[in-house]
Amino acid sequence: MWIKGGKLLNDEFQFITGDLQTNGEQIEAIGRCEKAKAIDASGCYVVPGFIDTHMHGAMGKTFIDFDADTFETIAGFEAKNGTTSLVPALSAAKEEKLISSIQYLRSCAENTKKNCAAVYGIHLEGPYFSLKYKGAHLPENIRNPDVQEFERLLNAAGGYLKIITMAPELPGADSVIQKACEAGVCVSAGHTDAVFEQMKHALSLGLKQGTHLFNAMRPLSHREPGTAGALLSDETVKCELICDFVHIHPEVVKLVYKIKGRDKINLITDSEIAAGMPDGDYCVNGRVLSVRDKKTFTEDGSLAGGYSCLIDCVKNLVSVGIPLEDACMMASKNPAETAGVYHKTGSLTPGKLADILILNDKLAIKHVILRGTLIF
Repeated sequence: MWIKGGKLLNDEFQFITGDLQTNGEQIEAIGRCEKAKAIDASGCYVVPGFIDTHMHGAMGKTFIDFDADTFETIAGFEAKNGTTSLVPALSAAKEEKLISSIQYLRSCAENTKKNCAAVYGIHLEGPYFSLKYKGAHLPENIRNPDVQEFERLLNAAGGYLKIITMAPELPGADSVIQKACEAGVCVSAGHTDAVFEQMKHALSLGLKQGTHLFNAMRPLSHREPGTAGALLSDETVKCELICDFVHIHPEVVKLVYKIKGRDKINLITDSEIAAGMPDGDYCVNGRVLSVRDKKTFTEDGSLAGGYSCLIDCVKNLVSVGIPLEDACMMASKNPAETAGVYHKTGSLTPGKLADILILNDKLAIKHVILRGTLIF
């Protein structure tokens, strides 16, 4: 398959004029195509498929409350909307439920299905949180870090645990952080009341990321930089951003971009059960979430996850002046690196999987190519 005539985002994340050839599931070459039969991308952008490393569900389904067709429903919806790879997040829950959901996601990762986004790992969002910043998570599912429990969860994942979100100030956190880092798991600070010095200590132990920056964490203050201040001031740390312009004001997004740059931001959706669904009330993990005007709330009025797909977040960034190539990098290369899969996907590079989006001049999706197959 050839794609010709478009503005192609190369693996340095710069747009070039060129054509792209696929062979089977992989990208074969970037060059010039003289053949008449090809996908015409004239006037369009050709970019890598997006990767969401923090999403819970969509289309009335979640991975924490999985059933027989959860994977096909969610991953099919995501693929058609340009997200070709997933590292789904599991909300805080009792150990038995977490292990069951972990085992389900492990089976999803090991059994990729046609027309479905690939699952490349698991993101444990919890259960080791500060109750003060529990967000939409139920207090009865929250507890202090326990390295023995973490080892059981890690073993159940069979190598697929990629990220754990936790509060690094809690008793027992140091042992879990160290164990996670030894296992190659990205430790991300979230749902936390950590002060600046506690965050600096966690960073010294190997913490590498901040979960949905500014949301459910101790805020930045001019006298106590807090969790957010520590994440922004450390040049090595990546930050997740929910760029639906509901969870974070556009001007704050622009400010974070100026501070962190394009290579230290992972775009995420934190999408919940109602992504792609109409307004209404939905039951998730023991509680009711209400969706009104594409915003999701708990019973007490707290924001509870997102409603968007990554393509919406990319469009939002471009709408406030952030270059498309930078927005695409935040939605592809950066999360692929965090998930440890940049060697196989996340850029338009010969030898990598042909996960490709063709966007028109309004950034609407014209075509999705998933592992070399045109699905949309």
